[in-house]
Amino acid sequence: MDKYKAANKRAAQSLKKYGTTSLEIDADGSFSHPKRQRDSENNGDKHSSIKPLKVEDERMLHAFYENKIQEVCRAFFFPHKIQGTALIYYKRFYLYWSVMEHDPKYVMLTCVYLACKIEENHVSSEDLGKIIQLDHQLILDNEMLVLQSLGFDLIVYTPYRSIQGFIDDMEDFCYSTGGQIDLLKDLQQRSFAEADRAMVTDAPLLFPPGQLALAVLRRANNELGVLDFERYVQSILSRQHSPHTSSELNQAFDAIDYLECINLTYLC
Repeated sequence: MDKYKAANKRAAQSLKKYGTTSLEIDADGSFSHPKRQRDSENNGDKHSSIKPLKVEDERMLHAFYENKIQEVCRAFFFPHKIQGTALIYYKRFYLYWSVMEHDPKYVMLTCVYLACKIEENHVSSEDLGKIIQLDHQLILDNEMLVLQSLGFDLIVYTPYRSIQGFIDDMEDFCYSTGGQIDLLKDLQQRSFAEADRAMVTDAPLLFPPGQLALAVLRRANNELGVLDFERYVQSILSRQHSPHTSSELNQAFDAIDYLECINLTYLC
């Protein structure tokens, strides 16, 4: 939250000083504000009439565009990995920038475009632009900006692969403990849907993918009753000689659930 506040404050100060929050990309790849107009001081009243967004306003916009990323990925039938990667790119980008500085409509699609590249699932910028009637050149124009903002660190990990690994492990657990093995496929599908909801919260930035996967599996299992989840978590901790306790993990799971509840308020 502190980073969101810092970016919002910087953009608000830019609006007050320059009359704009937009940034120009210089030839050396650095960013600068447009040159101040000679009569900018005389236009103080005009600039002061433009009110900056509040942090909560920005959060609501992020909730909207993160859900839009999922809609775009579903429209192209992209695998969950691409959707998750694009969302994490978007979240990391806006840890450092305000939506008042860079339009999320363009950044959103650029993140999807880069996620497709890194996951080797080719789609053209033209095809992406068409889905929301956007000039594809705007996607390409923002590509270097997003890459620089991510520090060119493009390898990310999402909970979907962890979910699949836990489901495979649960098969043996169900055989040995009398769990409903015939419902494991339903548990996987429900968990993927729960993971989609968790990915539009701050949880992917705060918790490792394994904990995120277990949190959504717990939530899905509470609905389906496939196995004794507490006992399963204990078996994992025992086998891995983990320094964590089941109580600590449950606290993390509860925190992830709470973040989803908070996110729902931004969508209402």
